Amino acid sequence: MREIHLRVQATIGNVGPGYDIFALSLDEPCDEIKIGLNNSKKIVIKIIGDNQNIPVAIDENTAGLAISELLKRKNISFGVSLEIIKKMPSGCGLGTTGASAAACVFGLNKLLDLNLSGNEMIDIARRGEVASGGSPHADNVAASVLGGFVLIKSYNPIEVLKLKISEFPIVLAIMKKNQRTTRGFITYDIGEEKLKEQIAHCSSVIHAIHTKDIEEFGKAISIDYVAEPIRGAAIPEYYKIKKKILDAGALGFNISGGGSSVFAVCAENKIDEIADLMEKNFSQNPNFIEIIKTKTSNVGIRKI
Repeated sequence: MREIHLRVQATIGNVGPGYDIFALSLDEPCDEIKIGLNNSKKIVIKIIGDNQNIPVAIDENTAGLAISELLKRKNISFGVSLEIIKKMPSGCGLGTTGASAAACVFGLNKLLDLNLSGNEMIDIARRGEVASGGSPHADNVAASVLGGFVLIKSYNPIEVLKLKISEFPIVLAIMKKNQRTTRGFITYDIGEEKLKEQIAHCSSVIHAIHTKDIEEFGKAISIDYVAEPIRGAAIPEYYKIKKKILDAGALGFNISGGGSSVFAVCAENKIDEIADLMEKNFSQNPNFIEIIKTKTSNVGIRKI
């Protein structure tokens, strides 16, 4: 096999209180990735569709870094041609950079018969995240590779646990970030009481998944004292709008990954109402793109 065509989905990183630890796979939106092998010993990246100013230099592109890391680790000298077919917006907190990196490692693992484990693929793919956020966090790439809800059990060494999650609606308000990343502004000095509450909510998230309790899940993901205060400050009237969405019957609400997109957890009979309310309140934001109605998914990267 010399070429592979993959579908890779958006993911929600952090999922409320699980900063760099939790991530959730979505059914839509998705990008497509085409990977080919050749004898050039070069990595060539091409963006198809709206290129969204995504860099194609190897050391500035998450997929390029991930490919380089895999070839170096396995001492492989093949050339790689990569086409990223953009069908979802980048720079919005949907895990798209991680998706590209994950898909490349997943695809090369198939093409080269490397038999990499899930943890090995995730560890290699996360190195690509340095190009977008300056940190090799593993949450988004893990959810891309495995699907479902992922929990990073260890970073040294990487050990990831996939939890099968019930299928329920997610409504996204897609908004571009004002800046490349806010990671450098996040402080971890949140105090003893908030720290204990953050850990308690992480526990509640896991319990809700095991008991298939969407209401408990929504309540637990709505609290975050680490990333939400910084990233919420960059979204006009964020907390005021969040309250409106929750008061209207959404079960949970928070920022998707690095922002500025936000997501709401809701019951089936509330999808349209919550989507309309989110569009009404966020469409005035100059960085607003669209509302997407989607759902959770236990499926990771798949071959087309």
